[in-house]
Amino acid sequence: MTLSTVLSNWLAMAKDDAVEIDPDDINHEARTNMWSFSPKDEETPQIHAADIVEFIGEVIAARRSALAGEDMLLYCWHDAQCRQLRFSLVSRSHGRLPFRCALRETQDLALIAERVVNGDWRNEDFMQAPSEEGDELEPAPFVLPVFVARVP
Repeated sequence: MTLSTVLSNWLAMAKDDAVEIDPDDINHEARTNMWSFSPKDEETPQIHAADIVEFIGEVIAARRSALAGEDMLLYCWHDAQCRQLRFSLVSRSHGRLPFRCALRETQDLALIAERVVNGDWRNEDFMQAPSEEGDELEPAPFVLPVFVARVP
């Protein structure tokens, strides 16, 4: 599979970007090393979940090569409020990810890709008000799925 122009451009931005390593401050590391991606409306039809899986795999491969000898975690998630696919890196020595919500760590790239592409970018009803029937249901507790990979 060949990456679309959009994803190729995103990969060019992320693959060689400098990485901040700060084992004393997980939040500094996370903020400094974060990348955010979302397509323009006209780019959305070019992007499919399988393409995002390939893109994420390419980012991981590039980061593993660039960070040989470092003990880092690369993680990505769908930021629903911003409608973005996000990545970051933190030192494994922290022993955790820098979120203040319940997490469901996964090794399934397709889960994140499906969520961001089909659940958000290609979903015209994303973040719309619930139906009147939905108002009667108690919302499920929020748990953020996060893909995590060891780097290198």
